[in-house]
Amino acid sequence: MAKRPVKYEKGAEGASVISTGTSKDDHTQPFQEVEDRYPCFGKSGGNCSRTDCSYMPECLAEQQYDFDFDAWLKPSSDLEQDESQMEETGPGDDSIGSIRYAWIGAGQCGGRLVKSFYDLGYKNVLAVNTTRRDLDALDIPQSQKFLMEAGRRGYTGRDMDKAAKAVQRHKHDILHFTRQKFGTEVDHIMVCFGAGGGAGGGSVVELIEIAKKYARYIGLKNVSKKVGVIMTLPASCRVGSPLVAQNACKIATRLSQMAMAGDISPLLIVDNDKINKMHPGMPIGPFWSGINNRVANLFTVFNRFSNLSSPYTCFDPADYQSIIETGGCLIMGLTDVKRLDDKLAISRAVENNLQKTLFAGEEDLSSAKVGGCIVIGADELMANIKGLQDNINYAFDVLSQVTGQATIHRGIYEDNQDFLKVYTIIGGLDGPAARLEELSTNGYSQPKAVNTEGLPLQQRKEDIITLAEYFIAKQTDIDSGPAKTLSSDVKEILLNYSWPGNDKELADTIKYACEMTDGPEVQPEALPVEIIFADDETNLRHRLPALDEVRLRLISKLYDAFLESLS
Repeated sequence: MAKRPVKYEKGAEGASVISTGTSKDDHTQPFQEVEDRYPCFGKSGGNCSRTDCSYMPECLAEQQYDFDFDAWLKPSSDLEQDESQMEETGPGDDSIGSIRYAWIGAGQCGGRLVKSFYDLGYKNVLAVNTTRRDLDALDIPQSQKFLMEAGRRGYTGRDMDKAAKAVQRHKHDILHFTRQKFGTEVDHIMVCFGAGGGAGGGSVVELIEIAKKYARYIGLKNVSKKVGVIMTLPASCRVGSPLVAQNACKIATRLSQMAMAGDISPLLIVDNDKINKMHPGMPIGPFWSGINNRVANLFTVFNRFSNLSSPYTCFDPADYQSIIETGGCLIMGLTDVKRLDDKLAISRAVENNLQKTLFAGEEDLSSAKVGGCIVIGADELMANIKGLQDNINYAFDVLSQVTGQATIHRGIYEDNQDFLKVYTIIGGLDGPAARLEELSTNGYSQPKAVNTEGLPLQQRKEDIITLAEYFIAKQTDIDSGPAKTLSSDVKEILLNYSWPGNDKELADTIKYACEMTDGPEVQPEALPVEIIFADDETNLRHRLPALDEVRLRLISKLYDAFLESLS
């Protein structure tokens, strides 16, 4: 079914609320990272209404098939709801968790994060941005997007001050929007953003205050414990801009201070630089989407399992709530344990979760106040492997020791896989001082100097892509526009072009390509014509099909323009 045209309605003071254009497309996606299965609700195909049962024997006895945990994690409600009802009660929550969350995504990164949570059933989401294109790209209902006008150019780029002024102008509109769209059935509000950008970093502090006002409006107490933040730090190898590092350092330091003071709870810091080092060479597309989905999946596991019963030990709603509301930074992790003959395998998995977490904040685990550990395994494993319970208990004790004797809540659950999964969650941590220090000293990689008089680029092939990415980040800062990246085809063309000049020629090329590009990714058509149609002795036409395609497209456009001029 084709989508209806999107309409933008002007609100007060120039705010634009994207109000129509919902689609009946299925927005659910496979749950890629968590593949567990769980016997509860098996009788009804994962839709049992008795979520508070204690494993009724008749339910388990009548189970005819393995419960599909993936399907359980997918939302099942229709996206299109009655608009008037949504304004009173909110769009609902299909997450099946013990805490009902509302999500506010600021900027491009924040919008993509809340989209990942939306796909897992958290329907109370709101995306706020100063760039219409970024909002249009989000596959969430149009009525849950809020566009802020940001001056003459219509976007903030990396200018945090401009974004702060924009959200100040529209704070009353946004507060009204949260009341209208979220309703009152919310327990906790999370604000998501990327620390390197302008729109998210500049607006997040005011959005936190708006979230607190909304929390008071719906009757929540101790609102500082009811508003948390998910913040992403940029990866150094993917961003060569000093301004990005400065933005990230400024806002990350402030939010860390707020978290340790108990002004927000919790603060999750997704460290893209750490993730990139753990998974080097990952393409840009899977890198960003994979991180967002993994973060959402991990977060959701604890919320949902805290709402389940267990024949062993329950990680109950009160346990989970105490971690979420303890303040400070929060980290999470997951490890599979397949060698169950090793008595220390589970305890090593716990330590691995802490060392290889996606989040910053594991530097000083002794500062932790409270945490949790959930172990999931097949009922056959629980029943037949001797000493397994002792090994699990030892892993719990290890976690308590490495976290400075923090209170550790425990959960043991059954599924139908032939190995164990070990999940950890630690709250109340101090801010990542070393990581913030790295940001403050601008440890982000960039060329030491731009050599405009040295060897021609054709003799320094290894420098071309690094320099090109540096120049595009620098040009973005100069333009104060949305971030741009080079497509894989453009990188291939730049690498194989016989550059007659030095770095300045490449800088001029990137500047021209940025001027010719409206979207977030530079395509081959944006390159200068002399590069596209270069008669290279390396016979690029056979090596680079993309170059042939762009040549044909440009020739076709020129021919059409010629025919139009004749008419």
